[in-house]
Amino acid sequence: MTLIIGLPLVALHIAAKHRRPHLSTADRFIFLWFVLCGSLHCLFELHYLRNFHTLASNADFASSLWKEYAKSDSRYLAQSPLVYVLESITVFVVGPLSLFTAWCIWQQRQNHSSAARFLGQMAVSLMHLYSALVYFGSEFLAKQSNCRPEPVYYVGYLISMNLPWIIVPIWLVVQGFGVIAHAMKNAKRHGRKD
Repeated sequence: MTLIIGLPLVALHIAAKHRRPHLSTADRFIFLWFVLCGSLHCLFELHYLRNFHTLASNADFASSLWKEYAKSDSRYLAQSPLVYVLESITVFVVGPLSLFTAWCIWQQRQNHSSAARFLGQMAVSLMHLYSALVYFGSEFLAKQSNCRPEPVYYVGYLISMNLPWIIVPIWLVVQGFGVIAHAMKNAKRHGRKD
């Protein structure tokens, strides 16, 4: 799985470095983050939605990965409506918006980022944070846990595999807020009222 995800990201990093040398290291990382998110959401999680009722009996590679992850959270094989709704929003809204945001970063010119990039960045990041809050909150409030307590499943799968979608979005919201606030301050200073 690491090769399936890693090789295209390394190739995109090299392409971004050579074809978009004006992008800062942070912007290249953010670009790759949104490509990764969009790809996982639109492909891997779409597989989950398409196989929602038959996932447990499927033997293909992607279903096997979902069944392995379900060892940490049984809601994925128990056909939980909450998981289905969260994954649907992720596949049909967050995924395409992630790819759009990556495209906006790729298209930006030297010293000129588009407003659409930061609106997309903020929207996707806030949706990731909200989704994580609902996902973990519903588990912590449940009368009976859906998670196995063994460290490899609870910490290794459930926490570690979801933590990037909390840490990176917090950083992106803070960074995006700073850029938007700075742009508004500059616009106000130059007398623009829009």
